[in-house]
Amino acid sequence: MWQARFGEHTPPHLITAFAAALADPSPLPRTSNPFSIPGYGTKLIARTYRELPAVQVALALEERVHALAARRPAPPTAPPAPRRPPASPGPAR
Repeated sequence: MWQARFGEHTPPHLITAFAAALADPSPLPRTSNPFSIPGYGTKLIARTYRELPAVQVALALEERVHALAARRPAPPTAPPAPRRPPASPGPAR
């Protein structure tokens, strides 16, 4: 799990660029070292490590899945069947 925090003085264009990068569907570059962070400005990144119980990780994942599912629009409902005019009784005899 990770967190990103922006201060009140963070320029809006940086927050926009960060959000756009998060939403980008293209694959991320990976290195062979799982603790290596590719990119520039790594002196600005603070890493902290702590052990988390598996139950806490599972709950966080479940909450994330529910939050993402809530963002998905509901499937469209079927339109109501068109109303037919009442059948005419036919010609009078």
